Amino acid sequence: MNTFFRFIFHLLPDSFIEQVNETSLNELDNRGLIVWEQDVESGAVIWSEDLDNNELLN
Repeated sequence: MNTFFRFIFHLLPDSFIEQVNETSLNELDNRGLIVWEQDVESGAVIWSEDLDNNELLN
């Protein structure tokens, strides 16, 4: 089945695939499911490994 989908995607025009990728990224970003580099650098995102267990509970 995976091979079938790969075959189909190879037949689609690049512009269509680019639109699907853009739409998918926008949806993931709107849902807050993407961690962008600038968020990490600004401190807006903190990884749990960088926190003490007590900080997670408060």
